[in-house]
Amino acid sequence: MTDNTAKLFCLGVCNNSNANPKFVQERGQPLRIEQIGNKTECALLETAYRMGYDYEKFRNRDRIKKIFPFSSERKKMATAYEDEKGKYYLFCKGAIDFMLPACTHFVNRDGGVSKINQEFLDQLSHATTDFASGTLRTLLLTYKEVKTIPESWDDVENNLVVLCMVGIKDPLREGIAEAVQHCKEGGVRVRMVTGDNKITAIAIAKEAGILPEDWEPSEGDCTVMEGKEFREFVGGIVKEGTEE
Repeated sequence: MTDNTAKLFCLGVCNNSNANPKFVQERGQPLRIEQIGNKTECALLETAYRMGYDYEKFRNRDRIKKIFPFSSERKKMATAYEDEKGKYYLFCKGAIDFMLPACTHFVNRDGGVSKINQEFLDQLSHATTDFASGTLRTLLLTYKEVKTIPESWDDVENNLVVLCMVGIKDPLREGIAEAVQHCKEGGVRVRMVTGDNKITAIAIAKEAGILPEDWEPSEGDCTVMEGKEFREFVGGIVKEGTEE
């Protein structure tokens, strides 16, 4: 990663975030972190900190011109930022499947910007599958230079440049696998609902003991379903009103 790419990455991470972790670095001691806010954002801010960018120094509220909060529908968040030279940047991060259609270019190894091609898409797909299989949650971090501050998501979701993909590990809480096993022994069927993609969900379910380690998907198997598949399978979700 070139110095300029690292700077763009860290500026985006520091400013396109609502988390406020505390980093305590005492002489001769390992870095101590108190996570305050979204764990994914805390992990990104820790990465920036280890790269020499403390968000408390680089997150300048006066330079943040507009925030597009995370949307569960769009699976992304964006922030318009003005640098010290008056140049506007739009930083956007989110789920790969929702981000990629809005991207046209990527930052290459030399720090230049190249047009997205099939080779890039193949490499990204391979890396995404590899990360997800290792129970890593994946995010795509992007940016673009803009002449004016975006007013709507329609202004955000086009001509984005891919900075990088990150994989973040969210370990199972201690005792989860044991609790699942106790439920099974008691005749309780354990099911998992998650916002992760299917590959990550399968890997986590295996780690928790919900799925057997040797489980593999097969045609017609409904053991693992995405939300859309499930809703179609059950005929939609019906919410009944209650009489007072």
